[in-house]
This record gives sequence, structure tokens and C-alpha cells, in this order.
Amino acid sequence: MNTNELNPVVNVGTEKNPLMVLCATTMMMMFEEATGKRYDPDTMDGYLNYCDGYRDGYNENFDGIKLTKITN
Repeated sequence: MNTNELNPVVNVGTEKNPLMVLCATTMMMMFEEATGKRYDPDTMDGYLNYCDGYRDGYNENFDGIKLTKITN
């Protein structure tokens, strides 16, 4: 599979109220291909850092709706 062709950014909102999110399954596949590590609880910090980096890179290169980090 060529993960360069996958788009993990998904609009789960409406045209009036868009909500852009990252698809966790796609991000796991991209993480595994980019790092060579399997996704599991032992690599969770690396996975979250990878997702944060992807989000930041997406936001820097996109003029539309930005992705934000959800915290508890």
C-alpha cells in the first residue's frame, strides 16, 4: 500500500459547521510505514507525537479549516 495516496483528514461535520478530524486507522498505517514500528501501547507516545507533527504540518500548509488538538 502507498500511504502517500491516503488522506487521513476527514470532514465529519456539515458545510455550515465543518469538523475536520484525522482518521485514526489511516494515521496508524502512516505511522507504521514512516517509523517502522508497530502501533501498540508501547509506541503510543511516538504515535501521538507523529499525529501532532502531521497536524502541525497540515495546518502550516492549508488555508482552510485548521485541525486542533483535543485534550481532556
